[in-house]
Amino acid sequence: MTKNILLINSGEEKMKLLFDLFSELSQKEYCFYLLSSKKPLFEQFQEKKWSAKKINLGPTIKNKIYLFIFILLLPWLYCKLLIILFNYKFNKKITTIILFDWSEKILATPLAKIIGLKIIWIENPNCRYKQLKIKNFYKLLANFATLVVFNSDNKTQLKNFGFKEKNILLIHPAIKFNQYQENIFNNLAQTNGKNFHNKYFTIGAIANFKQKQKIETLLQAIKICLPVVPNLQLIIVGNSLERKSLSWLAKKMEIDSLVWFIDEQTQIKKWLDSFNVYVVTAELPELEDYYNILGAMASSLPIIGPLNVGLEEVILENKTGSLIASGNSEMLASQIIKLHEDKKLCQQLGADGRERVQQFFTLDKIVDKFMAILK
Repeated sequence: MTKNILLINSGEEKMKLLFDLFSELSQKEYCFYLLSSKKPLFEQFQEKKWSAKKINLGPTIKNKIYLFIFILLLPWLYCKLLIILFNYKFNKKITTIILFDWSEKILATPLAKIIGLKIIWIENPNCRYKQLKIKNFYKLLANFATLVVFNSDNKTQLKNFGFKEKNILLIHPAIKFNQYQENIFNNLAQTNGKNFHNKYFTIGAIANFKQKQKIETLLQAIKICLPVVPNLQLIIVGNSLERKSLSWLAKKMEIDSLVWFIDEQTQIKKWLDSFNVYVVTAELPELEDYYNILGAMASSLPIIGPLNVGLEEVILENKTGSLIASGNSEMLASQIIKLHEDKKLCQQLGADGRERVQQFFTLDKIVDKFMAILK
């Protein structure tokens, strides 16, 4: 019998890392519905031919004024959402609800509990629980849900914050590894790219400019590297909204001829194939960043990322890459120079990273775990 799941996501998270998981589950008698106000999520759902409807769950909580407005609207929002949930439970036969953003967890959890739905919270890896609004209410509602976290750092934060450990489930992020399998076309691309790699040592990054990035640190590191690595170039794939200011900064630093800003691409794999090293620029990585990091590792790239932000289980020091203090351009430059000068080390880190993804971070590793939650 088909099990129907309702997803509510009113935040900015694109859920790319989870979409492959939902696709696998949809092949195992699970059906997904979406409520969201975000166009990118609608587009992703439409690509999968899943049902999506628009919903407005009040203002995004950015400051005390928005929080006050949200609280003021609570009675109306509760009534509105209760009617919607009743419709999905009795007309669509929904059994489980999966919640992503802070506001919908506050709104939907007590209502879902009342009408007998199973409740799952997806915890974003970049969440800092000390900064949550209405902390005690959030913690109280968490007693009715299963909290899915993607690294041990988040699990520890939740435990220290007073959440019940029995409600917290750690599921490591995962990707569809076969998307990065070697084939005749990849081999041909690598053969044609040999001259390219001999000419340039390419540092690559995929940035989400909606969150805080350390692009300036990366640009400073590139400038520091130049006397030692004259054939260096930097490619940053991401939203073009910040291109003007970043291009101006690169020009001011006199490295604009070595830096390329590329609009966000749907086919990230082709950019990963042109990199020699992948640098994580996010100050606090989100699910989207994990997806890109694992893709870079599956593409046999050594990874340089920030320390103490939950990446320790993915990036192993001196085995698949390196973790350094966030914002330290000199340390970043030192790692880049090290990888440039030791080609064997660069290749070995990339190979070990690919093997690590294959062993621990492939989609089949988490499908069974997630099915167990849904049951």
